[in-house]
Amino acid sequence: MVALYLYAITDRPKAPLPALAGVEDAPVFQLGYRNLAVVASRTASCDVPATEAHLWQHEAVVEALMADRATLPVRFGSVLPGEAALWSALAACQTELVAALDQVRGRVEVGVRVLWDDGGQPAAGRDRSEPASRQPASGRSYLMARLERERQSHALRQQAETLANQIHAPLAGLAAANTRQVLATPRLLLSAAYLIDRGRLEAFGREVRALGAAHPAVHLLATGPWPPYSFVTGLAQLGGPGAC
Repeated sequence: MVALYLYAITDRPKAPLPALAGVEDAPVFQLGYRNLAVVASRTASCDVPATEAHLWQHEAVVEALMADRATLPVRFGSVLPGEAALWSALAACQTELVAALDQVRGRVEVGVRVLWDDGGQPAAGRDRSEPASRQPASGRSYLMARLERERQSHALRQQAETLANQIHAPLAGLAAANTRQVLATPRLLLSAAYLIDRGRLEAFGREVRALGAAHPAVHLLATGPWPPYSFVTGLAQLGGPGAC
């Protein structure tokens, strides 16, 4: 059986494709569906291994596409058994795909990660004022220690939310859409993605640098521009690892 390996949905079904080989060095082609184009290659496997080479081949195709057309990247490893399955999946989500293409047209994703030293607060579940092996002398001591840890954890969360908002708000003001997560780990204060108009990339970069200077206790790292993986909707039906 020869299956379809999927890379992206675009809005230019008649535009020529960049001259790139895809995953497993297979030729890349596109299939038109109404006003959409599905960029794909052929594969003999329903489960394409996530090797470094395959991941880079997938990413290279998606990044080449987004240079001159609105592009909705499909997650790595998405495979369908053939064109009939593809047409059925597209029919089920065409409206969502068209809306998503409208949202990402002329825009790219920029990721921002903010690292801090967790405010010097105790790690979750551990009171740094006493050795970890020491046990409370009584039930009351245990309850008081637990209440103190919860108080410290709540205070840390409030401190993190306040600082994250101070950094996130001006960046979100430059973006068409955004996603964010606060305190994904004790060291990762903020992990966010921003959908940015290409014409605003320089202004966004300046704002990141200004926020870094204004908050010397944290470290800001911006990456991109990337395909808008964080802002794709309507692709849930389009295969998945081993879907065929």
